[in-house]
Amino acid sequence: MKLPNSLTKPASLPVLITILVLSYLLPGCGEDSGGDDPTPAAPTITTINPTSGIIGTEVTIIGSNFSSTTGENTVTFNGITATVTSASSTQLVVEVPENATTGAVAVVVNDQRVEGPTFTVIPANLYDCNNDEITENTTWEDVEPGDAVDYVIHCAISVKGNALLTIEPGVTIAFEGEESGIFTSEGGGLKAVGTASSPIKFIGSSENKGTWKGVYFASNHPENWLEYVTVQHAGRTASSQSDEKGAVQLTRKEDSKAAIVNCTIDDNDGYGIFITEESVLSEFANNVITNNTAAPIGLYFNQLGALDAASDYQGNGETYVEVRENAIDAEAMTLAMLNVPYRFVESSKYDINQALTISPGSILEFGNGAGFRLGDQSSDCVTTTGSLNASGTEENPIIFRGIAEGKGSWLGIGFNSSSPNNRLIYCEVSGGGSSKLYNAAKFAANISLQCESKLTMQHTTISESGGYGIYLLDEDATLDTFEENALINNELAPIYLQLPQVAYLDAASAYAEGNGRAYIEVAGGNVEEEDLTIAKLEVPYRMAVDPSGRPTYIEKVLTIMPGVTLEFENAAGIILGSPSVDCIATAGGFHAVGTAEEPIVLKGTTEGQGSWLGIGINSSTADNQLIYCNISGGGSKKMYNAGGKGNIVIHCKGKAEVKNCSITNSGSWGIDFVQGGNTLIDENNSFDNNADGEVAPN
Repeated sequence: MKLPNSLTKPASLPVLITILVLSYLLPGCGEDSGGDDPTPAAPTITTINPTSGIIGTEVTIIGSNFSSTTGENTVTFNGITATVTSASSTQLVVEVPENATTGAVAVVVNDQRVEGPTFTVIPANLYDCNNDEITENTTWEDVEPGDAVDYVIHCAISVKGNALLTIEPGVTIAFEGEESGIFTSEGGGLKAVGTASSPIKFIGSSENKGTWKGVYFASNHPENWLEYVTVQHAGRTASSQSDEKGAVQLTRKEDSKAAIVNCTIDDNDGYGIFITEESVLSEFANNVITNNTAAPIGLYFNQLGALDAASDYQGNGETYVEVRENAIDAEAMTLAMLNVPYRFVESSKYDINQALTISPGSILEFGNGAGFRLGDQSSDCVTTTGSLNASGTEENPIIFRGIAEGKGSWLGIGFNSSSPNNRLIYCEVSGGGSSKLYNAAKFAANISLQCESKLTMQHTTISESGGYGIYLLDEDATLDTFEENALINNELAPIYLQLPQVAYLDAASAYAEGNGRAYIEVAGGNVEEEDLTIAKLEVPYRMAVDPSGRPTYIEKVLTIMPGVTLEFENAAGIILGSPSVDCIATAGGFHAVGTAEEPIVLKGTTEGQGSWLGIGINSSTADNQLIYCNISGGGSKKMYNAGGKGNIVIHCKGKAEVKNCSITNSGSWGIDFVQGGNTLIDENNSFDNNADGEVAPN
């Protein structure tokens, strides 16, 4: 070919240099670079899930540097190639191949091989599901050596017709499928009793929670028994009887009954054990219930006595024993101290109509609307044989608290029983008082007593109530022994009671800290049956009129100790005599003898003249003494039908000794008289700012 003239002439030097530089820089020019594509990164295996299963089990392999094209990944189980069903760069899903044996899982990508964890192949001793109903006594033997799987079950095995299925020690059963499991009904029984050295195992065909359904007892066969049995990987679907997922269940169909002893129930979806309302745990001891997604056990109030302190309930998705509502009314019951709390989850009153004893160290938690009530649901003051004995120790107090923190998160505890076994000793009761416990109640409280109920309370803390700390609804309610308690941080007053009930309170208890009303609230009440002494507390007593609007009447001797403060609401006061007539002689006495260091204070709840009724004296007893008292603000209205208005009013043949007192701010007289014949010993008193004067003419 003839070249153009321009290309036949010699090139100039700059042109040649340019050509040489371009030939060096341009791709494909000059010498061969000899470069190859970089070597792909080797695959890695982080985990496989599950790590065991039967032939055909789906296994997920997590790692890196896999191919997203399924055919470019080769997976083997101990050298047997598996089918890859899906692939991404970080995950492969495969099925355990036929003829696979236990060994390492390996992946090959781009001729680079990585070996991962061991997969254990469960032998496929498939149970014939054409025989899924067992109606004759049957025994399953240990047919494989060691821990090998003896039976693989893909269906629901139903034991019925009074037949008994006996499973011998050492048997391992692998279940596969959402309905697979063992179920008793129509009188059928399941007896699975292993030994410590040869336990029985009910497991899933894979190690995933919820691989199979579970073991359900729906019969009361006398030999329903699980002992030294491990139950794992159950809870695939909910029971049609309980509507709950759980590994082992006692269902309501035939008021089922079973024993569970020395068993391990772990790694299941739902409850470890669930027991429906009419079922019975005939024996329960030394079990381990852990790593289940819900609570270790769900059951009803009257079944709690079956649980034992030696069992382990920790490590589950819900860290408590779940208690549903019914009543204790068949027999006495004791709650063991568990290593998790009891949690009362239903918004209902849990009624106690038999003796309930709570072991030291127990923790009881209550949902909103839940609480304990001694008494019948339909009526309030029906006599009940129920009792609550919660006697803890200083080292192991018993705790009653709300699930949620804060005031008024649950109902509280209501007593309507006169049993001497009603005790709260070394207890902590907090967060109650969300609502009233009894129909007749007007107020909420951590602790409510009504009718003729009795309670011993010692070394107990009552706190965080949404109402009162303690509420004594009826004047017949009794605090038999009340010693060294602490009533703190309650929304209202530490205690609400009637005047005769103040005798139960002790000076060693704490009443002052953090309560919304910093006083003992006294809702009227007359002193008619026994003499009464009012002890000095760290807070005042606040006196109200009774529900009829009348002041307090004293027909026995009322003694007020030095240092006591009594505050009176408007129209409240103390009158010696009967509310029906004025001038009938009474043996009642008013004995208020303080000291110069600890005077007795009688005053209104508000400052100023005439903010409360005053003190009325209508007896001639020598007990009528007011010595070292500060009396202020009485005289809001006339004291008796016949008149009298002042801080102190002496009526008919009344007699009073008033010494070393400060008498101030009366709405009328400092001391007044009614109907003559009165006697006043007046020594060393001071008067100030009384509207009508110091002492009225007699």
